[in-house]
Amino acid sequence: MPTSAPPSWQPNFAESGPAAAAFAGIVPWVARLGTPPSWPGLEHLSRLAAESDLRNADGLPIRFVEQTRRCGQMDYESGILASGRVPSRTENWHDLFNALAWLAFPRTKAALNRIQCTVLPASDAGRRPPLADAATLFDESGLLLVGPDDGLFDLLRGRRWHEALWARRTHWRQVRVYAVGHALLEKLLLPYPAITAKCLALALPGETCRTLPGDDSMPAWLDRRVADHWTEGRIARPADLFPLPVLGIPGWWPENEEAAFYTRMDIFRPHRPLIPD
Repeated sequence: MPTSAPPSWQPNFAESGPAAAAFAGIVPWVARLGTPPSWPGLEHLSRLAAESDLRNADGLPIRFVEQTRRCGQMDYESGILASGRVPSRTENWHDLFNALAWLAFPRTKAALNRIQCTVLPASDAGRRPPLADAATLFDESGLLLVGPDDGLFDLLRGRRWHEALWARRTHWRQVRVYAVGHALLEKLLLPYPAITAKCLALALPGETCRTLPGDDSMPAWLDRRVADHWTEGRIARPADLFPLPVLGIPGWWPENEEAAFYTRMDIFRPHRPLIPD
């Protein structure tokens, strides 16, 4: 059952809890927050951005500034591209995870921002086009899977959950998982079994996968490759991203150590083929 994220600051949020493995991709940046007794300030986050030379798609430095007014998606995205300033609420989990996602996946975030600024102005009033929907889904709830076994990813795309997540459990030792979506990360603070991500899977040669950093941070070359998937038009609509109940990932949730977990139809829903007219 979903619950709201805790309102108070938890300095060890990425190290404790039953779904701590989900935060591995941002842990190097969480470590640079230190262990402050209260929420890290936007000045601290902006300083980390400056130290890593974080920039948007137009090459402007990214800085995190206090959000002082409500704004729609187009105003929000266009402001980031025009100024590099990311409106952020203070003492807010959702916006903290957005900042950490910018730091951990800078080229991917910049590409998503560019896409929104290109596609949204050309859309009909009140209607978000499929590409903008897909970019929004990945920005909020995106998960990246990287591994040498495209057969495993095909099973996931076909929602053959038991075979992909239980029968081939040992294959996951070769898979790296990066939680990119900041809303997804927020939900994982207080996890519930039905949390579902929208996935992009990259099948890469085994020798390439073995060069990934041991600390689970995303290397720049992989970040560029993910960004290229978006900028080169390989993803055009929400259906190009497949759903995955993230707490079914081996090692992410204690309950999935039992095969019975994958029989829960309220979580692992079967593929429903389209019925012809």
